[in-house]
Amino acid sequence: MSLIIDGHNLIGALPDIDLADPDDELRLLDRLRAYRARAGGRPLIVFFDSGRFPPTHATDLSSPGVQVRFSAEGQTADDAIVTYLRARGQPGQYAVVTNDQELAHRARAAGASVLRASDFVRRVTAHAPATPSAQAEMLPDPRPAAFEDIYQGFLEADKAHTRFAGARERIAPAEWIERLYGDDVGEAQKAARWLGWRGGKAALPALRDALTHSDVRVRAAAALALGDLGDLGEQAAQLDLCERLAHDAGSMAREAAAQSLARIGDRAAEPALEAAARSDPKSKVRKAARAALTQIRTRREEGRR
Repeated sequence: MSLIIDGHNLIGALPDIDLADPDDELRLLDRLRAYRARAGGRPLIVFFDSGRFPPTHATDLSSPGVQVRFSAEGQTADDAIVTYLRARGQPGQYAVVTNDQELAHRARAAGASVLRASDFVRRVTAHAPATPSAQAEMLPDPRPAAFEDIYQGFLEADKAHTRFAGARERIAPAEWIERLYGDDVGEAQKAARWLGWRGGKAALPALRDALTHSDVRVRAAAALALGDLGDLGEQAAQLDLCERLAHDAGSMAREAAAQSLARIGDRAAEPALEAAARSDPKSKVRKAARAALTQIRTRREEGRR
């Protein structure tokens, strides 16, 4: 049985490769080649959304046992995987590696089986040599598996309430702001989330500043927190979020910016969202931008009634 791998989805499930890394696809392929060299056996077919590499570059990136494919222009990797399966005479000979529930449903409907990316990660990392830096990175990952539903992973209201229950009484907003500027990335993320949830207008300058933090996870958390502040800083935050969406090097931050613009954006945000929906190299960002445009336009129509 061959494994068809939803490449960017698997990257999101790995503890030591980040979707925001400029070389995330190449690092995944190196990891898969090492895995196959250890485990041998079944061929691996890796699908990526077209973006940084043109589809014609797939031949250069492929190697014995690890075949690389890119979706066509205007096509998602999910669609490319399903199209590939439907063209096979025996789709039951393939298993699709993904945490994406929609793709899993479509793959099963096409006759393939499904292996969760989270389970496959355990196989890939089971015997991989751990470097000191890799060990440091394999701490509990604040991102949800496969980079799905980033807003839910960061800021779902009930979970946030549980996480911070009582903390607002023990820790003053000024201390959360101090933690936002600290060296501990996990604490900075937590501070951004708390400030968006409870910090009020006084948190706005610090969160806007955190949009330029060196770590993409903090930038993403700050972007989402600005959306949580709502109309307390809507106009100023909207300009900053449009800037992140257009120019941030990390797709996690760009997706978070689109998520927040869906909540606080107005007509002024539409050009940036339209550009991202059309041409961002990451499908998750394009999807978030399209959803944001729909929400903004729905709000506008409802306001006219």
